[in-house]
Amino acid sequence: MTERRGWSDRVGAELETVGVLPVPDDQRVMRPWRMFLVWLMAASSATTPLIGQLLFDYGLTNFVIACLVAWLIALIPAGLFSEMGREVPLSGLVVARGTFGWHGAFGFSALFTVVNLGWFGLNTAVGAVILAAITNSSLLLWNIVVGGVQIVLVLFGMKWLERFYRYTALLMIVCYGALFVYLGMRYGLVAPAQTKAMDWGGAMTIILSFSILSWTYKLSTVSRFAVPAERTGGQRPSYFLAPSAGIMLALIGMGVVGLYSQAATGEWNVALLAKDIPGWGIVAAVGVAVAVLHTNAMNLYPAMVDLLVAMNTVREPRRWEQPVATVVLGVCGVLLAVAGILQNAEAFLVACGNVVIPFTFVMLADWLFVARRRTPAGEFFRPPANWRERWRLDAVVAAVVGALIGFFGQDFLPRFSYEIAPLPVVAGLISAALFVLLAWPRVRAAGGSGGDRAVGAVVE
Repeated sequence: MTERRGWSDRVGAELETVGVLPVPDDQRVMRPWRMFLVWLMAASSATTPLIGQLLFDYGLTNFVIACLVAWLIALIPAGLFSEMGREVPLSGLVVARGTFGWHGAFGFSALFTVVNLGWFGLNTAVGAVILAAITNSSLLLWNIVVGGVQIVLVLFGMKWLERFYRYTALLMIVCYGALFVYLGMRYGLVAPAQTKAMDWGGAMTIILSFSILSWTYKLSTVSRFAVPAERTGGQRPSYFLAPSAGIMLALIGMGVVGLYSQAATGEWNVALLAKDIPGWGIVAAVGVAVAVLHTNAMNLYPAMVDLLVAMNTVREPRRWEQPVATVVLGVCGVLLAVAGILQNAEAFLVACGNVVIPFTFVMLADWLFVARRRTPAGEFFRPPANWRERWRLDAVVAAVVGALIGFFGQDFLPRFSYEIAPLPVVAGLISAALFVLLAWPRVRAAGGSGGDRAVGAVVE
């Protein structure tokens, strides 16, 4: 009985319970190469080759070019969010209280909890489809198994997630490499040619929504565990670049696999080839299904944090709410997978980008030009003193306008803004500019008074 109780205590001690509170200094130890690996594996899901099908008609060369241009567009926002977590060890949606107000941040937290659950359901569905196909067994069973394993993994938090990525990275690379070799041996590898006029704006919208800008506001959720900026003498290019490099390298590599698979077999999901390969093919597909855990952990984990931020708006943080929220949200994500979210993947991706990107750009504008990167962590937990601190209408209005432009901008904006440029990014830039314009009086007031906690807290 004593041994069992000791084992239980050890497991309980490993469960992450930091919730939305600032990460303790002794846990802020992550280095750039580990950040790179976390995001490389998080973006290397069995779902990622789907981008090859979505952009197949544009051909291989245009796909790679569009990815590189999208990377350049998102490089600075992603880097700033990565550094935000090192400067203030909080998740992005806690920091969003300073931008949107407590109630405004509550609304976005609730919304993004649903968005992340959608991603969790999407990836769970792909993993279940692979395993059900190669074992000729129940799809429902595999949705439950894949979802359950992911829930257990996320319960142990970022420390164990980073270790999991570190030790399974080689497995995923070997598995996909084996499947790609088999694809070439059986079908031949012919680079997909362009069959449709290139829509640069539409292609980059899908790429950014599928990858880097859908992850951007989550980057500080990981980088809050990185070595603090004050210990590295301020910003460092390695910390700034590591997350976006990992995400986009994964997208390009996995997208190319999806393109070749779609061209050779008419099916983007190269892992499904394993059902036709005796022995080692099944092992390879199981390894690829494990890759689902890489990405889905970084969907369930932020979903849990987003929910806790929303809950903390109306109640004090409690120690065990993080594990409970993880289990509840994981079960909800499995239900989405069973309900068939995979059949609505493209529409889901575009809708996410239209909402997330304006939110991200407004928050960065506040961080740079209003808060000026000087607000201490404790300020984001001070209860709002008045209505203005509950609702920052300048930020909320700017983000909502950006989202509406993302959905309807093609009806009234110049063609360049959606045929050449990615429309959600155009919407995000308009949102940021509108926010700065609306917030300008309080920016000047804050500067004149030496800092005003009620209007964004510039702390000298």
